[in-house]
Amino acid sequence: MPSTADVVSRETEWLNTAGDGLPALNAVAGGPFGVVSGYWPRTPATMRTSLYVTRTQISEERTAHIRIMARHRMVLHALWPLNNSGGSAELDQQNLDDAVEATLARIRGFPHDHSHGGRFLSAGENPGMVTVAFTPASETVTLGIFKATITYTIDDLELLA
Repeated sequence: MPSTADVVSRETEWLNTAGDGLPALNAVAGGPFGVVSGYWPRTPATMRTSLYVTRTQISEERTAHIRIMARHRMVLHALWPLNNSGGSAELDQQNLDDAVEATLARIRGFPHDHSHGGRFLSAGENPGMVTVAFTPASETVTLGIFKATITYTIDDLELLA
């Protein structure tokens, strides 16, 4: 039975899925991120390309006496370290853009199934907006990292009161 407590784990599992026809995100499966993990760690892997799955809000809507629809505000943190071996900050920024595009494709899911493999009622569908905010490179390049934050909602499977 679904729980509001396991949403981050279920979404992390979906983002780590590979071989289903959507872009793989985890480097082990050929994706761009060395780390795809639920929750923000005490010490982020700032020297590895990373995608951390978090959430900032849960809202519950009662649609009937015993029916509850939980909506989660998901926030993905993409960290992309400056790779000095290539010597091009521009190339690293393009690589982050490509990684974000692959992440968006996975969030969009399959053409007629946006449930993330049946884990949710829908993801990235209601209110129909997925937002990507890039931290200006001028603020982070001296730190040796580029950052993007991807925000969307997930409508969870029905809960019973």
